[in-house]
Amino acid sequence: MGFYLAKELQASGHTVTICTVGEENSGKMNKPPFTSFDQLRSAGVSTVWGDAPSLDLGNFDVVIDNNGKTLDTVKPNVDWAQAMGSKQFIFVSSAGMYRPSNMLPVTEEDPVKETAGHAEVEAYVAGLEGIHFSSFRPQYMMGHLNNKDCEEYFFDRLVRGRPVLIPGSGDQITNIANAEDNAHMIALATHNKAAYGQIFNCVRDKGVTLDGWVQLCAAAAGVEPLMVHYDPKAYDINAKKAFPFRTEYHFFCEPRNAMMLLGWKPAGDLFTDLLARFEKYKESERFSEEMSFEMDDEILKLIHPEVDEK
Repeated sequence: MGFYLAKELQASGHTVTICTVGEENSGKMNKPPFTSFDQLRSAGVSTVWGDAPSLDLGNFDVVIDNNGKTLDTVKPNVDWAQAMGSKQFIFVSSAGMYRPSNMLPVTEEDPVKETAGHAEVEAYVAGLEGIHFSSFRPQYMMGHLNNKDCEEYFFDRLVRGRPVLIPGSGDQITNIANAEDNAHMIALATHNKAAYGQIFNCVRDKGVTLDGWVQLCAAAAGVEPLMVHYDPKAYDINAKKAFPFRTEYHFFCEPRNAMMLLGWKPAGDLFTDLLARFEKYKESERFSEEMSFEMDDEILKLIHPEVDEK
């Protein structure tokens, strides 16, 4: 998401610097989106590595923290921004801290787990004076150059004729947004008084069931999906390790504040985004490389011991 945010802000006339935590020659720089930083530099974006408060970077009107998850990691950046006189601090938080609810979709006013690291950051920054605070709570993100394993997890199995193992009924509703759409939402909030002091669910405007998501991924890949549903509790399976999304209950948020206060809307629909993603997936090494699905196979042996799986 940070790649698209920097690109859009630079194109709209801002002077943008990306500060990546870590070292420029570390192994993670060989992965997306860092491998595409040349595109940003050619557009005028400055790229540096390290901890921003300890570097001589000059002053910034707006500081966006898209990395920290706890107050210990974010507080130095907040204090640095406040000390230099920044007008706005934008924090990329998480929708994962909302409490489970039977009232859906989840909006920005719904209760969160106060002890969650992201919640502690929001509470701290909201209490500061002299700097405007905006927080964005993403749920799940897909998209090219996004380092989250959402759609690829399903493409990996579908193109190889593997079953997709879904904990539960498959009727659970979730929300999977395009990273580029989310970046645009944050860009709209930058230097925008309507965003000051506000929290935004950084999500798509529609939810999708788990079965529906698999079916859309399969349609984008041009294959028929094979789905296997199972009860993880019946087999003592840790669904959090076996599947990339929450499955215990419906979990989908609504971008109410972004649509009302920022005039935001997604650029495309879920299926169109998946079609574009599959084209990029086919160009990647992941499309043709040999893969093992050991956890899948172990689960299949538990729930269908009579089947000799691939």
